[in-house]
Amino acid sequence: MAKVNGKGQAAILSNAQIDQVLALCAEPYKFVVAIAAYTGCRMGEALALKAENLNVAVGVITLTHTKTGKAREVALHPYLVALLSHAALPTDGYLFPSPRTAGHLTRQAVDKELRAVCEALELKGVGTHSFRRSLATNLHGKNIPLKTIASITGHESLNSLSLYLDVTPQQQRDAILAR
Repeated sequence: MAKVNGKGQAAILSNAQIDQVLALCAEPYKFVVAIAAYTGCRMGEALALKAENLNVAVGVITLTHTKTGKAREVALHPYLVALLSHAALPTDGYLFPSPRTAGHLTRQAVDKELRAVCEALELKGVGTHSFRRSLATNLHGKNIPLKTIASITGHESLNSLSLYLDVTPQQQRDAILAR
């Protein structure tokens, strides 16, 4: 899918656009995308989740298959708790098992579903990484401290996190008016 920000990065979605995507996604893709959108995890981290990594009762997800090799716990948003508590997810093994192999669903399978959904919604430049970038940007727009955002997304440096953040025209206007 072509990226639209001129830097080869996945498009940033508003919370309303994410809700539209989730409304059209079929199961189990809806659950995978929701986890990525509400925790800021990488799609590979969401797909590699096992039943033991999800504790809906406590409201925590433990990401163990991370890029850095360091596990991290992320609190679950109430929407995610409600969605996942009513989902018919496996109670052992991968949360999102592949129908063809002993592994989990692939990123390509999620991307195929996402392409169809985004085409129907006329959203351009959306990829599986859009949800990670969107969470970071949207939290930053709500003045959540960068260190807090990094602890959620698993970025080890604020420098690497800053690559995920886009500045909206409204944020630019607000900054100028704050002078």
